Amino acid sequence: MLGLGKYKVNIDHMFYTGVAVFEIKNDDGNYEIDIELENNDFEMPDIELKDVIVEVDTIIAKAEIDEFPGKAVDVSLTFTDDKCNGFLKIPFVGKIKIKDAVKIG
Repeated sequence: MLGLGKYKVNIDHMFYTGVAVFEIKNDDGNYEIDIELENNDFEMPDIELKDVIVEVDTIIAKAEIDEFPGKAVDVSLTFTDDKCNGFLKIPFVGKIKIKDAVKIG
């Protein structure tokens, strides 16, 4: 599976500015993303990717999170060597850019 591992990235968004660590996992053949925000008490929900399309070095998917039932989260992540770039577009939150995330595990 493409992109499995843990990545660290600086986020600059109107709702959060700081460091995020996200892990892309294989959950019985399904992609799942766990996100932790450093120095923040807010618990991020796990994101299970659905309708996954893998194109060479890119994962494109839809997801749903419990906090916004019936609303789709758009995910696009491109991997090069030990880096990841892309975005998550979350309803009512907006587009969160992932730029130069570095693989740490």
